[in-house]
Amino acid sequence: MLEMYFSAAKMLGHLRSGPSGPYLDGFAAALERQGYSSVIAVRYLRAAAHVGHVMAERGARSADIDLPAFSEHLRTCRCPRSAGGRRNHHTAFGARLFRQHLVDIGVCRAAAAEWSPPSRS
Repeated sequence: MLEMYFSAAKMLGHLRSGPSGPYLDGFAAALERQGYSSVIAVRYLRAAAHVGHVMAERGARSADIDLPAFSEHLRTCRCPRSAGGRRNHHTAFGARLFRQHLVDIGVCRAAAAEWSPPSRS
């Protein structure tokens, strides 16, 4: 599915070999199903790869994506494949969508703030 958005073998190899790699094809399929344009999907897929690398550098797994920590990282990011640390709503929103995708497929647990107890009748 990534081939739909990236044609360069080097980029595909980079994406698939990173910590987020095992989940990116499924995330790409989810983005397509949700109707995102190719341009936006590419941005979100890059954000998903980026958040995976950042979490791995911090010793976390894909199941432990910490969006506030990633947001903090973006303030001073100089990761070589992240366009010089470009921070915009696409990066943060793409990371959030990716984390939600991981929740949807059972890799991540929903964050405490996302969970609400059943109402008592």
